[in-house]
Amino acid sequence: MSRIIIVCAFAAIFTMPAKAQSLKDQLIGAWALVSCDGRAFPFTVALCTNPNGIHILDASGHFMTIHAARGRPKFPNFTSPEEYKAAAVDFRAKFGTWSVNEADKTITYHFDGALLPSPEGTDAKSPAVSVSKDELKIGSNVWRRIRN
Repeated sequence: MSRIIIVCAFAAIFTMPAKAQSLKDQLIGAWALVSCDGRAFPFTVALCTNPNGIHILDASGHFMTIHAARGRPKFPNFTSPEEYKAAAVDFRAKFGTWSVNEADKTITYHFDGALLPSPEGTDAKSPAVSVSKDELKIGSNVWRRIRN
């Protein structure tokens, strides 16, 4: 009789459903840009033609996002403002803090710094966010989890 109870208790442990991870827990990590549409800002179309970007959301609530269009001009030395401008035209970088609204499935970003300084010191709410396995969708942008 005691063997049956032990076996039943053991089986129950392994058949109990796992606690669902919060959206925040699912978002933590490094993500590689897979696709984006660039329709929101015409100057971002080149960034989405052959996507190249990283979005890092850490557990302490900090984020960093970089988009760099492929095929930007390369310069042996940055010696002129024109070269800096040409390199920066299709490059976006920003960092700051982030938080999640679990109820409406959005992220609020607070921008501490950015290549284009206009958003610095402001907050922005993302479009709807969803995570499925190793795919993250933020509005129309699609990211893939970076694994070792």
